[in-house]
Amino acid sequence: MKNYVAENERILKEWRNAYVNNNQSKYPDCTNLHEYFTPDGIMFKGEFLPDRRNYSDGKSVFRWKRNCSGEENTLWANAPMRVLYLTKDQNSYGDVAWDVRSESFRYRDENYKPDEMWLDTGVAFYRNLVYSLYGILKTTIDQPQDYNNFTDKDALSFVDKQIFARINCKKEVGNDKCPDDVLLDAINRDKSFLERQINNLDADIFICCGYSQSILDTGNRILNLLNSIGYHFKPQDEEKWIFYDLDKNKVAINSYHLSYLRFDYVGMISAYHEFLKKHPAFTESHRK
Repeated sequence: MKNYVAENERILKEWRNAYVNNNQSKYPDCTNLHEYFTPDGIMFKGEFLPDRRNYSDGKSVFRWKRNCSGEENTLWANAPMRVLYLTKDQNSYGDVAWDVRSESFRYRDENYKPDEMWLDTGVAFYRNLVYSLYGILKTTIDQPQDYNNFTDKDALSFVDKQIFARINCKKEVGNDKCPDDVLLDAINRDKSFLERQINNLDADIFICCGYSQSILDTGNRILNLLNSIGYHFKPQDEEKWIFYDLDKNKVAINSYHLSYLRFDYVGMISAYHEFLKKHPAFTESHRK
């Protein structure tokens, strides 16, 4: 069995070292540059642990994080459908990074325990990630997942049990916005690392969270990246939600940023459902 996790760690280590070396002249007084580099990959599936982050501005935030179980590689290798979220960067509020893989999407209050299933709907990014993953993995040829037919608890409980992955295309932490020119610079600079990290995970569905009407070709800088590193995704619907690489039998979803307040769950899941009806072999080929 391929060790996806170990290879991902090797790529991240090399990438982190390059990031530190390349930025020493930019931040000559910073002795902990590596703390601004965001690790990511296959999400952790271990126990839930309390975590209090103290920011340099004096702000303190509690959250529930998830630990590594050691079973992530086996789960990913055996997953019938490997879903990879490709996102822009981490909003660290200008402070140091945390490990993306530890995120639990839970309400940030120590009075609520992890098993109470309180989805942090106040963070649009978490809400839209959990909803979209639930909708994609629950949707079948016979039945799309209607937005009104599940609760936050249903979605979070389901996602807790699913193995999936997330990669930031810009590894250096950011703030509440990642302008398109900044994202493009990061993609162009680190394209070789991104290509290695993405190809190592060998996902079946790529959720490309970077749609903008101003971007040429697919309308999505991240989806354009995939087509520049060996994929051949072509639109499958008039709205250009779903892109399909027939030769590799892989799907890319042309998604808004997960923090977008008008995130169109219905549009995404409906388009994916229509795709499945037209391409039943895609689902059948991933049954295990």
